[in-house]
Amino acid sequence: MNWTLVGISLVYFMLLLYFTKRGYKKSDSLDDFTVGGWSMGLFVNIGFFAATWISAASVLGVPSMLYGIGFAAVTGWFSGWFFANALLPILAYKLRRPQFPVRTIPEFMRLRYEPFVDKSKIQVIASLITIVGYLIYVTIQIKGIGIIVSTMTGLSYEVSLFVFLVFIMITVIGGVWSIALTDLFNTGVIVAGLILAAAFILPQVGGWDAMFAQAMFINTSPTVGAPPTEAGSLFSPLGTFTLSAMIGIFFSNSLGASVAPHWPTRLLSAKNVRTAILTPLLSTLLIAVVFICLLVLGIGGRVLIPTMPEGSGTDSIVPLLITQFMNPLIGGIVLAAIFAAALSTANGMVLHTAIALTYDIIRNMRRNKMDDKKLIRLTQVLLGVLGLLATVLALKPPAFVALAAVYVFGLFGAAFIGPLYLGLYWKRTNKQAAYAGTIVGALSYIVFSALTTMKLMPDTIPAIVLAMLISIGSMVICSYLFPAAPKEAWEPYFEEEISPETQTVVDKVMKQVEHSA
Repeated sequence: MNWTLVGISLVYFMLLLYFTKRGYKKSDSLDDFTVGGWSMGLFVNIGFFAATWISAASVLGVPSMLYGIGFAAVTGWFSGWFFANALLPILAYKLRRPQFPVRTIPEFMRLRYEPFVDKSKIQVIASLITIVGYLIYVTIQIKGIGIIVSTMTGLSYEVSLFVFLVFIMITVIGGVWSIALTDLFNTGVIVAGLILAAAFILPQVGGWDAMFAQAMFINTSPTVGAPPTEAGSLFSPLGTFTLSAMIGIFFSNSLGASVAPHWPTRLLSAKNVRTAILTPLLSTLLIAVVFICLLVLGIGGRVLIPTMPEGSGTDSIVPLLITQFMNPLIGGIVLAAIFAAALSTANGMVLHTAIALTYDIIRNMRRNKMDDKKLIRLTQVLLGVLGLLATVLALKPPAFVALAAVYVFGLFGAAFIGPLYLGLYWKRTNKQAAYAGTIVGALSYIVFSALTTMKLMPDTIPAIVLAMLISIGSMVICSYLFPAAPKEAWEPYFEEEISPETQTVVDKVMKQVEHSA
């Protein structure tokens, strides 16, 4: 047994429990459980936000893409995600503006587009899209950690998955505050671990200049049986992708990621608009450091291991670097960083999925208000069920974690790009537009993606671009064909002070909850 690894794991686990316990103490009410009581300060919110960006899809998937296709990963993934971060303050400025904001993005859809109904179908539709997307994405995170734990400990992949499930459940049962404080801790672990990893690998490839010079001449196959890499092609901005495919990847990772419900929801947790705007801007500094380190692991890994061992895919490059090129102490810290990256994303998405079921569907469709304590307990039960379901799905996971993430962000982008941006910045946008944009956007993305994959339609224009254009176009048309949205629908997001009539409507939408100070 690797006692160094065991020792580091125990230290990490004890610290994780400490922050989890602190989070439990702050999650007494429904407001605290679902959105942190809209009270998180800048420091905590940055940790909460950044840890979610740095997931298994990035820590394992991005080096895998860099290893296999080189700088095309920078074109489609790095640039896309950083552009999404630049867009999020635009959403934060309006979304966090009301004195009593919504708790979830599906609930925003209800308040903005169906403020007078007792049971909102648009809230249900948005919730179902959220649930589907997050089940896929959580499966990606669990697969990533299954690979790394199995490689490092010798446990079977299947056992590793269920070990990770235990950690998810421990950190998620306390709601958003529990996740936020453990994410703050995990952010520190991730940044420190990846800096150490890059600092340990870079000298072994001769430094920055030598690493890039060697990568320029690599002409081996990335995996056994794959076509050889053409010398110099690792520096191609497109790699093996067509221009159309790369545009689609960029749009999914930028516009799509900016409206993926968990990131705007993290901005809702901020204590005020200023904190919500600064959170993604300042988080970019941490994320930039992490992605420079991932660049070293991906390109440096290709220099050190020109072809993956037989039976291994490119997603295993980081585990191989840990086992073959790092001493046990550094390797253990890096393992903790990867574990933290996967955990900090998976637990939040499991929580969002459970809340979508209980808060946005069950609570929304009930005739009478559901007791908050009962709602929290029901959510906690479903957390276990959904975590187990995602773990079972991870037994047969998608092959490439970074590519699977693209499809999830593409679905979110197609469904929510119009309802969020137009809803926050165009008063006329009405409920007919919201239904059209959400349903047509999501369905067109699924159909176009399937048709291009099956070669039944040309991919000259990426599926995500077509879907977004159709979604936004249908919303503009519906906004002019049908009456403009009533004042009560848009006033909370456009006016500093809302009318008593609008306040009454907001209270009804929020099930007569008490106002936060």
